[in-house]
Amino acid sequence: MYIPKAFEVTEKEKLYNFIKNNSFGILFSQDDIGPMATHLPFLLHESGQLSTHMAKANPHWKSLNGKEVLVVFQGPHAYISPTWYHEENTVPTSNYVAAHVYGTVKIVKSKEETVHLMDQMVNLYESGLSEPWTAPFGTKFIDGLMNGIVMLKITINKVEGKWKLNQIHSIERQQNVVNGLRMAKNIISLKSQT
Repeated sequence: MYIPKAFEVTEKEKLYNFIKNNSFGILFSQDDIGPMATHLPFLLHESGQLSTHMAKANPHWKSLNGKEVLVVFQGPHAYISPTWYHEENTVPTSNYVAAHVYGTVKIVKSKEETVHLMDQMVNLYESGLSEPWTAPFGTKFIDGLMNGIVMLKITINKVEGKWKLNQIHSIERQQNVVNGLRMAKNIISLKSQT
């Protein structure tokens, strides 16, 4: 990812928090057939690994074991109108927050580890609900579903972060963009109500 210094984020804790809060990502790889991408939920582990799962019916997993992949996590993003700057000689742009994770894939073969990782993921995603669901592992229904997935662990080799949020502009321009975004949000909100 092209990252000008003004937009670069290198603090590991900040990047990991961003990934945890925006944990639905896209796993990209390249093989003899060409590029492949799959949208997946990810779990970030303190050990410096990501885990995820995909359907066995998805051919993407078949060429991943031992390969380096890219996982892209995208956060908030918005179109920025040049009219919001209230100045001449400006052009449209986009503001956004993103992290790229490069790592090496290992396919999990152990049923016990697969269940353990899936249980952790379910617990994470259910934790904010008032009545969290608990996966009844060991039942015929869940075992049948578990037989239809492949669990992946990705050892993180490198993380890049880009926060492109008008940092290179004056405070006045930044405030004009904030005001423009608020106005645009209100317009979008009004359109959705009609």
